[in-house]
Amino acid sequence: MSDARPHHHQPLNPWLLLQPPVWVTYLWWALLVASVIASMAGDPAAVCTVAQPCQPDAVFPMVVALVGIAAVAFWWAPVAALVAGLVYAALSVLFDPSISGRYVAVAVGAASLGALAILRALRAKQAQFADRAAEADLGARALTVRETRRVRPRGWAVAVVPAIGIAGLLLVAGSLIGYQNQASAEQAHVDGAEQVQAHVATYADGDYRQVFVVENGPRAGERVPIEVTEELDLGSERVLLFDPRDQSWVRLTSEPQGYTNWFGWATLGGFAAAWSAGHLLSRTRAARQDDPPVIHRVRAMGDGRAELTLAGSTQPIATVWLGTGGPSPLAGGGSVPALVAGPVADGSWVSITTKAGPLPVVGPLRATHRWRELGVGTDAVSPRVAATLDRIRGAGAALRRIFFVAFGCFLLWFSLGQIGPTWNAAHGLGAPGSFTVMTEDCSGKGPCHHYGNFVSNDGRHSFSDVEIVGDSADVGSSIPALYEGKGETPDSVFAPGWKGFTENGFYVAIGLGLVLEPLGRSLGAFLLRRRPPSGRHSQGGW
Repeated sequence: MSDARPHHHQPLNPWLLLQPPVWVTYLWWALLVASVIASMAGDPAAVCTVAQPCQPDAVFPMVVALVGIAAVAFWWAPVAALVAGLVYAALSVLFDPSISGRYVAVAVGAASLGALAILRALRAKQAQFADRAAEADLGARALTVRETRRVRPRGWAVAVVPAIGIAGLLLVAGSLIGYQNQASAEQAHVDGAEQVQAHVATYADGDYRQVFVVENGPRAGERVPIEVTEELDLGSERVLLFDPRDQSWVRLTSEPQGYTNWFGWATLGGFAAAWSAGHLLSRTRAARQDDPPVIHRVRAMGDGRAELTLAGSTQPIATVWLGTGGPSPLAGGGSVPALVAGPVADGSWVSITTKAGPLPVVGPLRATHRWRELGVGTDAVSPRVAATLDRIRGAGAALRRIFFVAFGCFLLWFSLGQIGPTWNAAHGLGAPGSFTVMTEDCSGKGPCHHYGNFVSNDGRHSFSDVEIVGDSADVGSSIPALYEGKGETPDSVFAPGWKGFTENGFYVAIGLGLVLEPLGRSLGAFLLRRRPPSGRHSQGGW
């Protein structure tokens, strides 16, 4: 049987058309964005007092994590994304102080439930269509299997999912431990702190910090910067907490410091662990299922996957990842009959048995054409419109690659310039000096950034408002640092040691991955077009 792939104007297999249209993805993203905007727009202004201080929001980090999962995972794993969206909607309805945010959250929850029901119905129709195709194939014959013993999959494809689950559990444990340690340390400061009167001396800066002037106590007249939740009125009187045992620790009594951001990381880890457990359970159930199998055709691919073609068809409709440890698929491009047990639907798990024996399936079926482009089947339009749709799909794929390459180039531009300075700092080279932390910025994603003043030991170099790379400290404290310039004012100074070089290497690796992966894929496709397959591998046969 030929394994010809769909060319321009060739209609897709009806099985592939039993999927949601691609605009559903964009509608889902728009709904999530609308819920975030509605929540922010309707959020009432916080009124924090000494008698009724503003407590840290434990739900907000979890909501941020869930909405991120719901948005990012929807294209590849819509069921997991919809479950995350449903949990996000439930938390928003219960805890969002914004009335408008709650209303839109109800819409998100309803959309999640409706989309889950539609996906379930479409996948049931896909399975029914595949069964009818197998029954209608008059050329199907009984398949004699030489080896019926179940195989235990091995290889990297098997280890990935458990590794994700273990990493998720470690992230949950680490997040809870980190929260407990920081919350305990904060409470110890509060228990030993003293109250003083102060007034607001400046407006909020870009990091939402305002300067307070202490009016009484041993530190009277001192100006201290504090990050605030909402900008406070200039000149208003406030009560501060000072810890006499730690001069760098200062807080607003009305705004206790919370470390609930750990809950967001715990949510990500918990979701990863739950996804991994579900994946492993589905794999085990698929290998042991005793549903009556039907005959379709499979073909080994060169990247560790197998391609499934429905009986009586020539167009592959789905792929599935294979581990090692089973019957070795013969290298080639041909397809062979196979017994397929389980629902043949996008995202479903099946067991596949060829004449050589069971295949080590380690992943669910994935449609070769995810989503139904623009909601139009190419068999229902004219050749000119079909060609236009093909060009649109190609342009979309090209734009995605361009975006990833551009973002990777940005990361490389940012990180490659830091290789030399961080390498020198790792070896203790540069002008040694002292860095005094003046401000701390934790507003963005990732670790906090610390800015302050640097003075070299010989007094030749003195810079203000520079960032320290490779180390951190409390506001007001001083740490050793190295200046790697030649007299010009730098953006950063560097802490001695390998931490800065290691962090910078992490960004270099991400940038290279984003740049090389799409370029390698494009180069591989170009070479394959230039050099058609030849020899025995082009003749097929398993």
